Parts: sequence; structure tokens; C-alpha cells
Amino acid sequence: MGFKEPEIDAKKDNSNKDRELLIFNLKMDEKDGEWFLAESAMGLSALQHIIKIILFKEGVGRLFFLIDINNHRRKREEEIIGEAMKAVQWVRRTKKPTSLEPMPAYERRLIHLKLAEQPDIITESQGEEPERKVVVRLYP
Repeated sequence: MGFKEPEIDAKKDNSNKDRELLIFNLKMDEKDGEWFLAESAMGLSALQHIIKIILFKEGVGRLFFLIDINNHRRKREEEIIGEAMKAVQWVRRTKKPTSLEPMPAYERRLIHLKLAEQPDIITESQGEEPERKVVVRLYP
């Protein structure tokens, strides 16, 4: 048993004016990728965390980067933004707040940034990790 060497795509994302984000997408055999993507991609999050610690100890400083495997994060981002937009429609129609599924901080931040573009909507995170979730409501 062993992993086949992944192909690595690296790109810069300058969409955030405050900082540059480096995105590394590891393209690997689907069976190998399952090791990292099982159970809400806990292995992928752990890999990212380990690399962050190594870079910090090596004195790289605050480098902003994301590691993705087989475009999992990109697909997940599209999925959660779609769910958030459905929640916005529901809140507008019913005038009642709603909450999204629990998600990691990175995903909650994406939701907050995306829904900040909606002038009649506000968001906030509620709860304790790992059950922390985004609540969507109308702007008062």
C-alpha cells in the first residue's frame, strides 16, 4: 500500500486586497484522496494544519494558503454558497431567521463574506465548535 505521487497545481488568489492567498490543489488518485476527504475532510484539514505549523516553525511567518485535494474545497465552496443563497431566499420569503449546517471557520467566513453583498441580510456565527453555524436573518 502506498500513495501515488500527486500532481500539484499552485496558483495565487489576489481577490482579497489585504493579503495574497496561495492555493495548492493536489490531484491524486481518487482512492488516495478518500483518505483525506473522509469524515468532512478532516484529513485535509489536518494536513493543512500540520503544514502551517511546519512553515511557522521554519520562520516563514504568516503565509496564507489553502491545500485542496481533487478540487474538493472548490466544490464544497460552491455547495455551501448555494445553500446560503437558498437560505437568503427563504429568509426573505418568510421574514424568519434560519441557520445553516455546522461548518468549520473557513467555510463560515466564506458565507459571511458572500452574504455581506446582500444589503438586506445579516449573518452571525452561533454555537460552540464543532457545532458552530451561521445564522442568516433580515437586516433590521
